[in-house]
Amino acid sequence: MADEQAKQVIENGQTSEQGGEVTANAGGAEKQTFSQDDVNRMIKARAEREIQALLRAKGLAGMDELEALVQAKNAAKEAEMSELQKAQERAAQLEKQLADAAEKQKALMTQSDITAKAAKLGIIDPDAAYKLLNRSELEYGDDGAPTNTETLLVALLKEKPYLAGGGASAMNPAKSSGNQKDPILTAARKAAGLS
Repeated sequence: MADEQAKQVIENGQTSEQGGEVTANAGGAEKQTFSQDDVNRMIKARAEREIQALLRAKGLAGMDELEALVQAKNAAKEAEMSELQKAQERAAQLEKQLADAAEKQKALMTQSDITAKAAKLGIIDPDAAYKLLNRSELEYGDDGAPTNTETLLVALLKEKPYLAGGGASAMNPAKSSGNQKDPILTAARKAAGLS
């Protein structure tokens, strides 16, 4: 009965300027006064009825089912986002591994090129040439291979001629040619009975 009155008041009611009271004038028959709290309750009840009717029209039992659907949707969205984040992290890791592998390949290609060209130029220790060569001056082609290795090695030989093996030192004695006999070696052979 109160709902019917509230419905009638809301449809036919007028709000007075004083105190937010609503008065009903149904053809001047009876004057009824409602407080603002009464009006608020009536509006809330009507809104809840309309929401329930809308939910039933959409096939939902009530607000609880709607909230469950919203939570399920949010959970699925979070799971999807976490999968996306995992995929992005994995892609970043693979890109880093690829860059590291490319850098290692470039270093190996550089070392191989330097040692091959050092041997071609007659450098007796290609590994030493690799370590002594200023690799910051190397230039690389489109394929990643160094292009100016031989020029740098020739310059290194000019700076450090001992790499060519021509000079003699206490640690690197000159090799004797076949014509000259080493007197110490000859004496040792005689003592051993080999000559």
